[in-house]
Amino acid sequence: MRSLYRTTGQSTVRAVLGSRRGATLMEVLMSVMIMGLGVIPLAALFPISVKRSAQATQLTNATILRYNAEAMLDAFPGPLLHDPDADGDRNEHRYTNRKYVVDPIGYLLADAPAYQGRFGNDGQGAAFGNVRRFDAGFGALGTGPNFFAQQDSWRLQFEGIPISNTLADLEFDSADLSTELMTEIDQNARAGFSQGIWSRIVIFDENGKQAQVRLLPSISAVDIANNSITGLASLPDNLRYVDSMGLGIVSKVRIEIQEQRYTYLLSVRHQPTRVAAVDVVVFFKRDFSPLNEVVHSVSNFVRYSNGSDNQPGVAGEDDNQDGNTDDRGELGWKGSDDEPNYAFTLHYNNNITGAPLNMSADDVRPPLKKGGHIFDVRNARWYRIQNYVENTAGTEAVVTLDQPITQDIRTSSGGTANADGVIVRPDVVQVYALGNKLDPIP
Repeated sequence: MRSLYRTTGQSTVRAVLGSRRGATLMEVLMSVMIMGLGVIPLAALFPISVKRSAQATQLTNATILRYNAEAMLDAFPGPLLHDPDADGDRNEHRYTNRKYVVDPIGYLLADAPAYQGRFGNDGQGAAFGNVRRFDAGFGALGTGPNFFAQQDSWRLQFEGIPISNTLADLEFDSADLSTELMTEIDQNARAGFSQGIWSRIVIFDENGKQAQVRLLPSISAVDIANNSITGLASLPDNLRYVDSMGLGIVSKVRIEIQEQRYTYLLSVRHQPTRVAAVDVVVFFKRDFSPLNEVVHSVSNFVRYSNGSDNQPGVAGEDDNQDGNTDDRGELGWKGSDDEPNYAFTLHYNNNITGAPLNMSADDVRPPLKKGGHIFDVRNARWYRIQNYVENTAGTEAVVTLDQPITQDIRTSSGGTANADGVIVRPDVVQVYALGNKLDPIP
């Protein structure tokens, strides 16, 4: 019988494959191109995912601070909302000084007394705006930062093992903790303490399973000459930090500086009653320099813009009965075709190039960015920027908000051109409107 294998095997394979022994260069290039078309879009997703992850982290921390703020408001409604200067006069905030911010950290870190009492400045060294700033009694060192900043962010300065220790003193080898680093620790403790930013020592026991934290508020605690830190509050005498012979057995020491990465303030709009509307404004790495509180003038910052008839209010009607037909005071009048306004023109404040800020011409441009925030210093309201278009001269920009303008900003004569103003803040993570809060005291 004839073998089927011999008849069909080799001849069939040869018929299918022919004389080919590999792929051509063109086929390889086409394969690489097809693979690239699939891989490149995936690679483009990585920076986006990193950015979204960072945003999610910021929003998570901001939400934590928002709930901390709500707890503070429940515990201290008087000083935080209704009597921020703690003088016992609630009526002054119900009828006159009704717009203000409670900002103990900003109050503490203000460059000059003129900046302490106002949230906003004119760029020439003077406070500006209707919004006052209060510390509400939390401006003392350690108080404001403790309550108005997250406490779980610390930057490492040193980590090592001391050569000896007692229950109150630590000594280090100069090869491990140099004089230069000791000096830096001392200087940071000096500068930080005056600004409410603490330095601390974390001291681990012999097994590294338990730790004691000691703050460094006192300059004398750092002995640079002897490479030691002395006069600390005594560690527990439980044979975890010294043995029965009094010899130190500390396993590790960390020296850290508090980072105020996430902080917040309260912006308040008090009604002529016992009710106050409050917003929690959370910052990430807030810049406390006066440059970031410069007030810029605006034009057409109004609630409504003309509708299809291109006239304020009802065309041809004296809607507000002031003797003038179709004036801007009639914008948004009931029955008109006026539309809610989302955009306005921001005029850059060029006063900052003079004393005392003495900034360069490039710094005249405010830090506008999509998703950033502005603060209306006339009405104490926050808005998020959706988009902006700067003019070619770099002197102004048309800014579009992600929500309609709630209250007008007008000049003292009622005009809508070059009225003051807004503060541009790029470091705001989120603004949480907590609604109205009732003063428990009539």
